Amino acid sequence: MKIIFTLIFICFSTVCSAQFLDKLGKKAEKAVERSIERRTEKETQKSTDRVLDSVVAAPKKNKKKATKKTKDKSSEKNIIGTDPDEEDE
Repeated sequence: MKIIFTLIFICFSTVCSAQFLDKLGKKAEKAVERSIERRTEKETQKSTDRVLDSVVAAPKKNKKKATKKTKDKSSEKNIIGTDPDEEDE
């Protein structure tokens, strides 16, 4: 009778330990996923911050002067694309 109880106890403890190891493995897997997600989010935030800082710190160009220059040049040209003053010479 003692042998039967011993065998039942060993089988029961083996099943319980296997379930425990499965649960432990799943928890470890979730922990790894969370740490990877946090790391990815942290790196993404760093790169986004760098880009925003570079955009804010970039010198502003004066767009009005650039558009006036292009308008002046285009108004001097005729349909063919040559300068009217050059034709007179």
